[in-house]
Amino acid sequence: MPVYLERITQLINKTNQFNLTSRRYTSAEVEAISSDPSFVTLYGRLADKFGDNGLVSVLIGRVIDQTVELDLWVMSCRVLKREMELAIFDALVEQCAARGIRKIVGVYIPSKKNGMVAEHYASLGFSRVDGPSGGRELWLYEVSPTYSARSRNIRTSAEALASPANA
Repeated sequence: MPVYLERITQLINKTNQFNLTSRRYTSAEVEAISSDPSFVTLYGRLADKFGDNGLVSVLIGRVIDQTVELDLWVMSCRVLKREMELAIFDALVEQCAARGIRKIVGVYIPSKKNGMVAEHYASLGFSRVDGPSGGRELWLYEVSPTYSARSRNIRTSAEALASPANA
């Protein structure tokens, strides 16, 4: 069980602006997902010269074959424009490469409050997938073995949600 289960659940359920799908999870669901190998899970903490911001980002993706579909990506607004989203993406690509995952499908479900992230996947180099999507926008990223980290100012401290016994 993750040490930060309560904070992860709080961030998932309170974040509206940087929330790509507006999905919500209970702590029991987060705990179950954290030990399920059919998911890619990350959380990120940010500390800098201004102080420790604590746990500020969570990402959950469901793995099917060699593809992960991002079901949830949230980030606290207090760390916007500080490269945290790039550091989380770097960690995601690293974890995908380590697990043999070749494609990342980003899901964006527009809401009244999350318009600020409408171009998030495009800014990371994803390509928009055309076709029926049931109110969802789908974006595709091909994981490259020659990927170069995007974050220049943050040392990645994102971690998988899984407990050490399941990592």
